[in-house]
Amino acid sequence: MPCNLVILGKNFDIDDFLAKSKLRGFTKIYKGEPRFKSKPGGKKVEHSRIAIQTSKADFHELDKQIKDTIRYLKRHKEKLSHIKQFREIDFATLDFGINLRIDRNKVLLQSDRFPSELLKLAGEIGLDIELSIYPIDMQYVLEKQHARTKRKSA
Repeated sequence: MPCNLVILGKNFDIDDFLAKSKLRGFTKIYKGEPRFKSKPGGKKVEHSRIAIQTSKADFHELDKQIKDTIRYLKRHKEKLSHIKQFREIDFATLDFGINLRIDRNKVLLQSDRFPSELLKLAGEIGLDIELSIYPIDMQYVLEKQHARTKRKSA
């Protein structure tokens, strides 16, 4: 999973923000859209949000995610300065996705470090930092859940 910059707000005007910041390469979800496209009459999204990929590095490449993200923040610092100007943004965070390395045999502790350069840049822009830890067998778990859901609906 790449690192994503996620900007979210209950009353966040995505289009106004993007027009002013001139940021590119994002996905956007508007408040009020169906949470699941397969269930258009189901629950609706409660917050508008955009997600911008700052790194394409994989789950096991946190160091590369960090380097790519530092580069992205430096390159787009002026555009990202608009985050602090939009009061309707509830939060903006850099979400780093990594593998769970604890296996209870060889690895009993997982510790990951963020360099001060990243922390300083993120702080100046007004970004939080989030670490999302995924099980190494996530694909298998998702496929198993999908198969179970498919059987129930049949």
